[in-house]
Amino acid sequence: MNIKQATLRLSLAAAGLALLAGGSVAAVAANDEAVLAQKSGCLACHRGAAKSNGPAYKEVAAKYAGRQDAEDILVKPIVGGTGPNGLGWMKAGNAALSFMPPNQVTPADARKLARWVLATTGEIPDISRLFVTEKITISGAVKNRLTLDPAALRQFPPQQVGEVPLVCQSGADKGKLENFKGVRLTDILDKAEILAPAHNDVKKMAIVATASDGYKAVFSWNEIYNSPVGEGVMVFFEKNGQPLGDDEGRIAMVSSKDTRTGPRHVKWLQDIEVRKVVE
Repeated sequence: MNIKQATLRLSLAAAGLALLAGGSVAAVAANDEAVLAQKSGCLACHRGAAKSNGPAYKEVAAKYAGRQDAEDILVKPIVGGTGPNGLGWMKAGNAALSFMPPNQVTPADARKLARWVLATTGEIPDISRLFVTEKITISGAVKNRLTLDPAALRQFPPQQVGEVPLVCQSGADKGKLENFKGVRLTDILDKAEILAPAHNDVKKMAIVATASDGYKAVFSWNEIYNSPVGEGVMVFFEKNGQPLGDDEGRIAMVSSKDTRTGPRHVKWLQDIEVRKVVE
């Protein structure tokens, strides 16, 4: 086989993988910055063309257009936040919140995001399909490792919830979840059987829910099993009688009895891990 033939075969193999993945390989490459923005938490408060908790990226790009130091200006708040006084976007009527918190993003990625924001001219493409999860795993300190899809979740005692307001960490209204069906997290953990050899081990356990975009929510064993909060921690798979859409990811989680429900509303749920956090 010569070099040209080998190169052709590799190219065809790569194309085949992309097709088998539903075009997801190409989609990720085409939306690299949008995926980074999602994983960095930026899209929780920003849109491309519409005002949200934060200003639209289109407005940010317009404000700094033509400035040689535009990237440097944006990198600083992307990494470290704006401070409590913000940058004036809310006062000008272009944002619902006055400030932006620090983000867990490297300076290199922050610069990449800044460059992308400054090039934004319209709405950001919907990339929800890239994060859709069809099943979840229950792992860590459990006797029975589980892999559950919506069909398997339907075998647990069902829970139907009428309405849960979604309130983000800042206190801003993020809409609501309505008419959704799922199961209690406690029922899933009971089936997995948490490993706690010593009498007090359960009190040292944390349950970490992780989404496919890297988002995490954490619960203590005491919250789940020893407080009213646990009754409202739901793994859900249906809304208004239909499977969850791409925006939730087929399987999602919400802690419905939290005062601020947004931080522990986990879309695209992928893994629930039980960890012993202290000895």
